[in-house]
Amino acid sequence: MLTAILRVLRDIAALVRTPVYRVGMVVPGIGTGLAYASGDAFGGKLVFHVPSEGTISNVTFLDYDDEGIVKELVLFDRDFTATADNAAMDVSVRNSLGVVPINEFFDLGGDRIGQGTPALGYVVPDGMLYGQLVTRGADNIAAGAIPEIWLVIV
Repeated sequence: MLTAILRVLRDIAALVRTPVYRVGMVVPGIGTGLAYASGDAFGGKLVFHVPSEGTISNVTFLDYDDEGIVKELVLFDRDFTATADNAAMDVSVRNSLGVVPINEFFDLGGDRIGQGTPALGYVVPDGMLYGQLVTRGADNIAAGAIPEIWLVIV
C-alpha cells in the first residue's frame, strides 16, 4: 500500500515539475577600449529565444573585465529600436516588460559575476524576448573581455 502511494506521489510530482531554461549570449556590439558614461547603452540589441511564457527568475552577467559596474537590463515583449552602443540610452518604453537591475557582484579574482533576481513574468507568443543593457558607471572593456548575459526561466 505504501509503495503504491509513493508511486502516485512521484507521478504527481513529475506532472507539476516546472522545466528550467537557461538562455544567453555574448553581449553583441560592445566597443572595446572605449570609455562609457553612466546611462549609456552597453552593447546592442539582445534577442533571447525563450519559451512562449515563463518567469525570469535570475539574470547572470559574466564580467570578464572584472569591473563590477551596475547594469540594467531593459526587456521588451516584441522588437524595438535599440540605442547605438556607447550612446545615451534612449528607447521607447512601449512594449517594455520592465527593467532588471544587475547590482550584486561577486569578485572571483580576475572576473566577476553580476546577478539580478527579478521574478519577472512574461508572455511572448513568438518565443522571443528583446532587450538592451544600460551601464551605470564608466566601463572600458578590454579586447577579449566581452561580457555574457544569461537568463534563467521557470
